Amino acid sequence: MALAARWRSLERLPAPRGRDAMPGVYELADATKRTLYIGQSARDVPNRIRQHLAKGGCVAQHACYWRYEYSRVPQAEEARLLDEYRAEHGGELPACNAATPLVRDARRRAAERFGGGDREP
Repeated sequence: MALAARWRSLERLPAPRGRDAMPGVYELADATKRTLYIGQSARDVPNRIRQHLAKGGCVAQHACYWRYEYSRVPQAEEARLLDEYRAEHGGELPACNAATPLVRDARRRAAERFGGGDREP
């Protein structure tokens, strides 16, 4: 089930909040309110959205609306929302969710922690 919050214009994104941050999950949508991106922030959703907009790319070019829901476990909620979206849309991700969260097994964690693993012995 998508977030129950109402869509808000990106022009009405709250100012940076400092200590009163807004952790949670969020959806970004185009002008027709079709979900383009599902994400999460453990610290501050509006700040994370600002980062997407500043970076350019798909979100900055197409997103017009956002909605948000507080979550104590935003990574788990993001995964749930992405799974539900895929179930409703034949396995497809939202248009701007180019990468899915990586499954990290022991080998991948070691490579990330200690360096590539792509070096020749």
